[in-house]
Amino acid sequence: MVSIPAALRATARRPEAATRSEVAPGARRGRVWPPMSALVGMAVLAGLAGLAMAGPWVWQVNPEAQDLVNRLAPPLGFGGSAAHPLGTDTLGRDTLARIIAGARVSLPLGVVATLLAGAIGITLGLVAGYRGGWIDGVITWLADVQLAIPFVVFAIVVTVTLGNSFGNVLITLVITGWVAYARVIRLQARAMRDAEWMDAARVLGVSGPRLLSRHLLPNLLAPAVVLATQQAGAMIFYESSLSFLGLGIGGTTPTWGGMAALGRDAVFTAPWVAALPGAAIALAILGFNLTGDWLATRGRRVEGL
Repeated sequence: MVSIPAALRATARRPEAATRSEVAPGARRGRVWPPMSALVGMAVLAGLAGLAMAGPWVWQVNPEAQDLVNRLAPPLGFGGSAAHPLGTDTLGRDTLARIIAGARVSLPLGVVATLLAGAIGITLGLVAGYRGGWIDGVITWLADVQLAIPFVVFAIVVTVTLGNSFGNVLITLVITGWVAYARVIRLQARAMRDAEWMDAARVLGVSGPRLLSRHLLPNLLAPAVVLATQQAGAMIFYESSLSFLGLGIGGTTPTWGGMAALGRDAVFTAPWVAALPGAAIALAILGFNLTGDWLATRGRRVEGL
């Protein structure tokens, strides 16, 4: 919309934009701070990100170093020692060091998968919603086919065909995650493609690609960002589920899901082995969900002004 000349801006702008501009400055609401739940969510995410980035320098312990003498040592405060504040696993490896190492894998993988899936889904949804016709039919059919394939079945096929690796897990998450973005953006694009401000841009001779990238896409970024914030937690959960089932990255790479899987055999004698990485997964999901819920509520509140 910013490229539409001023002469057409009055006719091109949307009704709600005109309504907001007519509100007297003194009647506008003051700055609204995020609620406590959103602050908690952002604090959790900041803490996990700080743990992943600064953890190896603060806690300089090799996550693969085995100490069979001190295997299944309890956390500090439950009979353990400061040498292993969160205890050790079945091979005597330091749990805190492995949680830090897992954060450096699970968090970036979830974020990167969210961004790639979002880029693919937003592009396909934007084209399908704006163009319609057979293009919309093909993209909708692809989305329906993807939804019909169970996530675990698809992950098994990828693992059997390509093996366990970071890249293969990323492929699984991206291919199974783009559909949500495509369906939401498609509906939004269909609702906006015949708006007056879009017609004004067409009258000025704006090309199709520029119309999509400069006029339609900026108005669809808000719901996409909200969806991405909520999807990031889901991506971490899916990656942890794959690692728990043995379909994840594999090898010696520490992941939160893999750590929880190793603690299954000792769940009754040493529950912290599985509970602590599970708590890290839950915290990451909680942080993304609380932040995403606030963004969704804020978006609806802005649209209602």
